[in-house]
Amino acid sequence: MKTAIITGASSGLGREFARQLTDIFPEIECCWLIARREDRLRELAATLKNKCRILTLDLSRSGSFQEYARALEEAKPTVTTLCNVAGFGRFALFEETPLDVNLGMIDVNARALTAVTQLTLPHMRRGSRIFNLDSLSAFQPVPYQCVYGATKAFVLSFSRALNVELEPRGIR
Repeated sequence: MKTAIITGASSGLGREFARQLTDIFPEIECCWLIARREDRLRELAATLKNKCRILTLDLSRSGSFQEYARALEEAKPTVTTLCNVAGFGRFALFEETPLDVNLGMIDVNARALTAVTQLTLPHMRRGSRIFNLDSLSAFQPVPYQCVYGATKAFVLSFSRALNVELEPRGIR
């Protein structure tokens, strides 16, 4: 079954990706919706035309990656589209932001994106595509958002390099 996987699907851009993806790529038969808030994922799934699988995962926690890997292994989907949209930022002085918030930003914006991508790639074939959401903050240092900007610079650099590596496989 041709599958799209969308992280951060419960709100914002992740929700919008889920809502519009099958209009743009009609071959998608199933969407895996990933986020922390199951109630919002269920509400979204009820509005979508295609089949949905809900994975209630907190991508700031390492255990989520094992659970995601198990789901992939059990279902063995053909992933045609991966949308790494989960992320968050905070506008504040670095030294006034709690350490757990800064580390959580790194975990979700960079670490989770890396893990989800690596776990998903074995299920992708020629013609598949990956959307990794970065930000204009990826292009220059942004005071009061220094950790956020740094994580988005990681996403940009990672995505550009990965695009070159995946070119022989026909994945963009």
